[in-house]
Amino acid sequence: MFNALSKDSLRLTTPRLRLDAWSPADLPLLFALHSDPRVQAGYPAKADNWTEPAIRAKLAGFIAEQENLGLTKWKMSLRDGTFIGRAGWSPWGGDELEIGYAIAPEHQGCGYAVEVASALLSEARRHRPPSQLVGFALLNNMASRHVLERIGMTFEGERVIGGMPNAFYRAPD
Repeated sequence: MFNALSKDSLRLTTPRLRLDAWSPADLPLLFALHSDPRVQAGYPAKADNWTEPAIRAKLAGFIAEQENLGLTKWKMSLRDGTFIGRAGWSPWGGDELEIGYAIAPEHQGCGYAVEVASALLSEARRHRPPSQLVGFALLNNMASRHVLERIGMTFEGERVIGGMPNAFYRAPD
């Protein structure tokens, strides 16, 4: 799925963005992204979520997902190579995939989240039934919820995820 068999690290492109596989050398990029309190605000607050060891483990998980499943939350850059965040899919529940994205604050508000999420959903629909494609966001994360709605996902209700109430969405058939 998503160019998983290619030796090239490139996974997906849009008119302005590219998604690439992570490498261990990308730890400073991921740490800078997730150690920013403005990015952390979109996730459940746990004291150890955003430490260097926790983010190192998250990076190792992204690399393992890519190697084992051919998908993950990939490194997101502008087409010129400027790192701006991460976006992609991860396994969720049984057969479901969960879409996710995090964009560095200085690049938010430019439409990148909608652009990449729309491309990810379109590509995933070629490989999975839409009913298996889900997304969620903290109830008060209206920006992320808006992205899910803009790409056509349907609000299914509230669910507690990571100990916090989240708005849960699913791709329509």
